[in-house]
Amino acid sequence: MKIAGHAGLALIASIVFTAPACAGGSLPLEDVLTAVAKAPKLAAEIQAELDKNNLKVTDVICGAARYGNHWKYLGGGRSAPYECEIGKRSVTIEADQVYFDPKGKSLGNLDKADPKRAKTFKEDNFRWNWTP
Repeated sequence: MKIAGHAGLALIASIVFTAPACAGGSLPLEDVLTAVAKAPKLAAEIQAELDKNNLKVTDVICGAARYGNHWKYLGGGRSAPYECEIGKRSVTIEADQVYFDPKGKSLGNLDKADPKRAKTFKEDNFRWNWTP
């Protein structure tokens, strides 16, 4: 993943300061597509950009927020925001997360969830932006 200039610094700042993570991490585009499966329009736009650039899903590595070690079960995992560079364009994807305890009971969003109890999460309400 190539991040350059002020836009790249803004992305890094948004990942570090607004996500459930301590740092960014990489993951395959295939994992991002699995995460955004509820957003078929987004998946279609990503596929169109891959086709336009004669790329395969396996050719692209994305950046994502990374859960810090203070998350008992989720530490080291990845979540939105995602950023993928496909050809000469990049897509930044944000989502709302809801966290669940080991019994599947909702713990609420990031502001309410207890990192020691949150075992899983679901992402929804995907929002994305392409540049340039």
